Amino acid sequence: MNPITSKPQTLELFAAPGCLPEAKLEAEAIAASPWKPLKFQPSLEVQKGFVRVQNASWDFACELVARAATLHDLRLVFPKSRVHGWNDLPRVLGRFPWGALLPDSANLEFRVEAFAGVMPHAGRIQKIAEELFTAHGFRLSGHQPPIRIHLTSSGDDLRVGVSLGHELHKRGWRASTGTLAPLREDLAAAALWRLKSFEPRLLEVTQVAVPFAGSGTLGIEAWHVLGLPPVIWGAERSWQRLCSPEAKTLGWWQKRISRAAQNKLPELMFVESDAVQFAELEGNMARVAQTIQSQVTLHHADAFQQSFLSKDGLVLLPLHPPYGLRLSSDNPEALYAKLGKAVQTWSLETQLIGFCLCPSESTWRVFRAGLGNLRLETSHFTQGGLDVRLCCFSNL
Repeated sequence: MNPITSKPQTLELFAAPGCLPEAKLEAEAIAASPWKPLKFQPSLEVQKGFVRVQNASWDFACELVARAATLHDLRLVFPKSRVHGWNDLPRVLGRFPWGALLPDSANLEFRVEAFAGVMPHAGRIQKIAEELFTAHGFRLSGHQPPIRIHLTSSGDDLRVGVSLGHELHKRGWRASTGTLAPLREDLAAAALWRLKSFEPRLLEVTQVAVPFAGSGTLGIEAWHVLGLPPVIWGAERSWQRLCSPEAKTLGWWQKRISRAAQNKLPELMFVESDAVQFAELEGNMARVAQTIQSQVTLHHADAFQQSFLSKDGLVLLPLHPPYGLRLSSDNPEALYAKLGKAVQTWSLETQLIGFCLCPSESTWRVFRAGLGNLRLETSHFTQGGLDVRLCCFSNL
């Protein structure tokens, strides 16, 4: 009996800065509607920097990696171990059930943090760990993506965690990524989850219309929030190799993932005026079309001049113009004022919910002023050095 898959485990979920509440909501939604019946009932709690999940089954951990859009890392963590000095480190590390967790000849990568205590040097911890694992037949380089092991020394405690899928925001559908104000996928997904909390009828949308489409992130992330598992794009994750899964187990997961991708998805409508960016968008959507047979329409046009909203059903309008840098770097306030008035006009044409990411208080104020009587809610995100205002709106 595998001690990892047969017993409840503790997980730590890492999301974009400021987005832990959305990560918790998404994990709770997956727990409420799992692909596999849960062996244990997990409990979730927001901590400083992560969401802790206790009493988690291995299948639930796998589902989180496969289905969650708001995460950039998920770690299986073991209870803290007491160490009294450097000679304790090999003994303590050797106690963990690595043989049950790691595949033979696994390619490993160590991430080490060391604070004041009996083992205050991260480099020395890493060297000892690498020597120990190499002696047991594991590799520290290779063609296969590495399994990341996190070691944290503080005081006389050692914490050990294993990443089940680091860099989860890298979905695998992009052919290329724009370099000017790119929006990370997990942040986009968290913004959509926050909009869902503001307006639960998000789940009823029939069209996702994305002006200033960029590389297509907001449209694809809307699909993920509406039920398309991010794992569908094929980026390999550590959980697919850990615990030595049998071929029939991997086959079950692949069938379940494919079945989830067959659910009806709303139409995606992208509008992009920049020629270089539009060419990138076309390349990305060509890759998407190879996997998902849902309607995606592209318009190389000015969103302010193009009629693109469906007059029937409910339209989701996520806006990220990207902080005005590409469209109006000299006067972003004028751009956001124009955009607010455009949203107010569009809201007279159809049922509409959406949000806009504003890079400053001044751009948020002028955008908000143009929205008229639309129902609003504002909150903050951070991206890099920006304190972003997320302004949600609805005419329902």
